Amino acid sequence: MDDSQVPEGIDPKFACRIEIIVNSYFSIIDGKKVYTKGRTVSWVVDSEEYAIIELEKDIAQYFTWANNQKAIFWVVDSRLNRTGMLATDSQLLDLLRASQVVKLFMTVGAREEGHVVGEATNDAPNVVDKGANVAPSMVDDGTSPAANVIEEEMKAEGFEWAEVPTYGETTAGPPMAEEEEKEHFMTFGCDPHGDEPAGADEEWRYFKKVDAAVRESKAAEKNAVEVNKRKRARPIPEFDTECVHDDEAGARDDYFVPYTTHDLENPVIKEKDTFGDKEEFIQIMRTYAIKNSFETMVEHSDKTRYRARCAAENCEWRVYAKKLHGGNTFMVVNLSSLDDHTCAGSATLTGHQASTSWISRRAKDIVQEDPTLSAKKLQKRLQTQYKVDLSYFKVWAGKRAAMNELHGTWEESFTMLWRFKAALQEACPGSIVEIDCKKINGQMHFSRMFVCIKACVDGFLAGCRPYLGVDSTHLTGKYNGQLAAATAIDGHNWMYPVAYGIFGKENNANWAWFMRNLKKAVGTPPGLTIHSDACKGLAYGVKKAFGHDAEHRECFRHLMANFRKKFKGEVLKYMWPCAWACTTRRHDALMEKIAADCPKAIAFLNKHHNLIWSRSKFSKECKIDYVNNNISECFNNWIKDYKDLPVDYLMDKIRQMIQEKMCTRQVIANRLEGVILPSVLHELNMKSRGLHYELQKSGPLSGEISGTTKEGKTWRYAVDLEKRECGCGQWEVSGKPCPHAIYLIGKVRQLKNEDFVHDYYSVERFKMAYQFKIAPMNGRSEWPKVDVGFEVIPPPLQRAAGRPRKRRIKASGEPGKRGPYQCKRCFQFGHIEKGCTATQAELEQELPPPRPKKGKKARKSKSEDVEASTTVVEPTLLPHSSPGMTTGRATLSPISPGVTTRRMASLSPISPGVTTRRMASLSPTSPGVTTRRMAAISPGDISRRIIIE
Repeated sequence: MDDSQVPEGIDPKFACRIEIIVNSYFSIIDGKKVYTKGRTVSWVVDSEEYAIIELEKDIAQYFTWANNQKAIFWVVDSRLNRTGMLATDSQLLDLLRASQVVKLFMTVGAREEGHVVGEATNDAPNVVDKGANVAPSMVDDGTSPAANVIEEEMKAEGFEWAEVPTYGETTAGPPMAEEEEKEHFMTFGCDPHGDEPAGADEEWRYFKKVDAAVRESKAAEKNAVEVNKRKRARPIPEFDTECVHDDEAGARDDYFVPYTTHDLENPVIKEKDTFGDKEEFIQIMRTYAIKNSFETMVEHSDKTRYRARCAAENCEWRVYAKKLHGGNTFMVVNLSSLDDHTCAGSATLTGHQASTSWISRRAKDIVQEDPTLSAKKLQKRLQTQYKVDLSYFKVWAGKRAAMNELHGTWEESFTMLWRFKAALQEACPGSIVEIDCKKINGQMHFSRMFVCIKACVDGFLAGCRPYLGVDSTHLTGKYNGQLAAATAIDGHNWMYPVAYGIFGKENNANWAWFMRNLKKAVGTPPGLTIHSDACKGLAYGVKKAFGHDAEHRECFRHLMANFRKKFKGEVLKYMWPCAWACTTRRHDALMEKIAADCPKAIAFLNKHHNLIWSRSKFSKECKIDYVNNNISECFNNWIKDYKDLPVDYLMDKIRQMIQEKMCTRQVIANRLEGVILPSVLHELNMKSRGLHYELQKSGPLSGEISGTTKEGKTWRYAVDLEKRECGCGQWEVSGKPCPHAIYLIGKVRQLKNEDFVHDYYSVERFKMAYQFKIAPMNGRSEWPKVDVGFEVIPPPLQRAAGRPRKRRIKASGEPGKRGPYQCKRCFQFGHIEKGCTATQAELEQELPPPRPKKGKKARKSKSEDVEASTTVVEPTLLPHSSPGMTTGRATLSPISPGVTTRRMASLSPISPGVTTRRMASLSPTSPGVTTRRMAAISPGDISRRIIIE
């Protein structure tokens, strides 16, 4: 280690660098959940006097965590494939004295009495990370091992079980129900009181912040005892982190050479240092050169030798390394000191030293942590860290190499799908995995895939409402396609994934194949409802697979997006209330207003949107009153960061996310008590406030509820608690009492709101939905090998020219949508030139007439023109002009040399080229009306856009 890197007060002889790789973690600070991104930090310490408590204080300068959390340090040796937790000060001192660079791995766990979450033995460590996927088990109470693991993970993030959940819009719905009889005509494009929000990651509502004051004091006492018991013994370490056996050398004569440990970020190389192979030596040498601000030039390189010098001319710096006998070990034979450099260093180097392989090694950890990081951001990050200029294309190639090393190539991923199918069906028997191929030119190309886990189907049929939101989202990887999913809803209005799959394009064949497999998995339970967007071929697929066995709803938000393209004005304000109407009477009344305002709208809806989109037409068995397919959008947003992964990793990643989601919610289900979910009861209690109605009883459990709206309109609804019906229609559609029924329930003694809630919202149903276990799967290398019988070829690469789009094109009316586009071909708004459908006849139509022509002026003679031009360019009038310049004054000359501007063309009687409207209005020799066709074939090099000025 260089003496300049050693801080004051530390003897260079005993100096040692500690490098800690910190894993990302969550903390609860000031009542907020804070995410801390992991990174690598390092500093120099004294190997003779250093303890774990000092290590915690030093790392606290870079990271912060909650009082109920604690830093846990691990010793990792990838060569010996062993990991151990750093438990004592003596173990730390042994590591510091054995090497100049000590590498540790740090996680943040929860403090416990005598136990820290994530603690493990040195022989078989088991680090429990927050992102680990732990399979739940079948339990009857909340004390099962799976429940304990999840609760410990939540405590590690600063939460513990809350007796009363944190309610919000997702769990409780709107604070007050909108009166059905109120004329709540919406503003255009607004949906203030439509569907109840749907949630994907709402489990945190059942946990609260941990009060760690007592734990903090006990942990401090424990640390003080540890410091008092600190010993200076120096036993032999359990394993040497600096020396390992070389495979080839051991196979020959058990001879091995110890490898020198180097800091990969700040390496210090000296003579006699050894490296595992030549590639490792070259990569470390590149980092060494970049960190010391010089570039190398290779003089000679082969399998056994490497010789290089400084790239600057007349510089004396040299390095020579060779391969040792008996293995692949490379050793530095000669190395000039940094003081031997006679060249000047540079603050920022060129990218010569940073090769694609060097960038790939640096980017591997970065993209593994954040696969969505773009090459541009990665380029900026590496340039800032290493002070070197990097080409964007080199960074892109390095990132691609890192992704291929982590996830394999795209071509291999399609073959791995059969191994994924075998592994999933082996771990979860009964799961349905279908893979379809298409034969093109004698080769079998991958076509589509369907995945449905057995536990998801069983939970859906046992505990969820018979409702499935079906939609697809674009894949953003190398091979374009669609990721389709069928998503259900549990009693909390939480997203419940049932099935997912991939295929090429949205067409009738692909959606019919997907829906047939979905029917094969879930069957046709009573009251089954399928909610879809305006996807191409989806309506055909639902009808082909389910026929009349399922109710098919259409997303009203997409319907309105199409409706606004055709119709404008007052008719729009009736559409959303018409969709929200729960009774046929109100629906028909609003439809009459739509027909009166715009008769063509009714014909348009009957022809193009003949599916169910109004609550008045909904089935009373489903008990879901959603008019929008929001639950599918929740799933698409849930997996959006992984849509560019290879297909086998994408399928496995979604399986892992579902597995973790099921496990966490099973813990919540096992801790819930009572009959109805607490979030539903909270919603009903909120609706019961501020109700000022009048009641006319007709029996013990029936009556008439009446009142007056703010507009002065009177209304009245009949309520029958025994039949669970109300004249407004809300109760029958949603399965939860409407405000009118809640008012009557409050007037009858010994009646509770929970007695009139449908069984779909019960705690028992919620437990049944999450009672099944998704068994864990081994890694990709352990998946069963499958002989497909033919070579699987990736689907044909069908991509448009240019960079693939990562973000979807927003529809009209969405936030962030830019203004209308203008076509450069026909000059109309709403589309671009690529998608222009204007015919040749339309393009040749005459433009509107130009301005009236002015009177003709007498033309000057040639001699007068020459005299005028000579007068213009006098040196006295143009002192700064030159023979090669044309000033603004020269625009008055009809024979001025050089380029003719528009202004010159408008004033010149002999102007060549096309005459625009502006030119026609000023020029006495205008050729007449200019058409679009003339502008298209004009040789005058004048933009066609000026025609519409």
